[in-house]
Amino acid sequence: MLVSTPFTRRYLPPVGTSSSLPRDRSPTRRERDDAPVLAAVDASASGAAVAGTAIAAAERLGAPIVFVYVRRGPSSILGEPYYQRRLDAEIFAAKRALGTALAAAERAGVAASGEELAGSPARRLVEFARLRGARLVVLGSRRRRFGRSVSRSVIRASDRPVLVAGASATAIA
Repeated sequence: MLVSTPFTRRYLPPVGTSSSLPRDRSPTRRERDDAPVLAAVDASASGAAVAGTAIAAAERLGAPIVFVYVRRGPSSILGEPYYQRRLDAEIFAAKRALGTALAAAERAGVAASGEELAGSPARRLVEFARLRGARLVVLGSRRRRFGRSVSRSVIRASDRPVLVAGASATAIA
């Protein structure tokens, strides 16, 4: 199996074979069975593909899933009534995206939870994956004409394996 990290590619032994690790070493948080698969979802078709891909990966690994929705937050320049309306709309979109992903995980019989974060998406995803000791980070891909790609930034900054699911991947039903 090929595992890609930001700077190296290395081959790991297949599941079920012995590795060269000493037997007396206790597993780290990243190697434990309860280490989750982290999936960044949103309300787009790419977010649905991410949820489906993460569910399939979690079933195969026997791991729980943590679905994450990262919102940037509206600009405070908008003023009081507009700022609050925009914030309410973003929170509603987060709850809808997380609810859809959690329902799909429940139908598949995979343990899942959801988290809503605020801030820079790439930075928050990398921090959250490190804090939770995630086994795998699953992201969606989007074409961006201007600005930096979140998936590219996460791949560069993360110390975890990252899987980028395209919109044509397995979407949730």
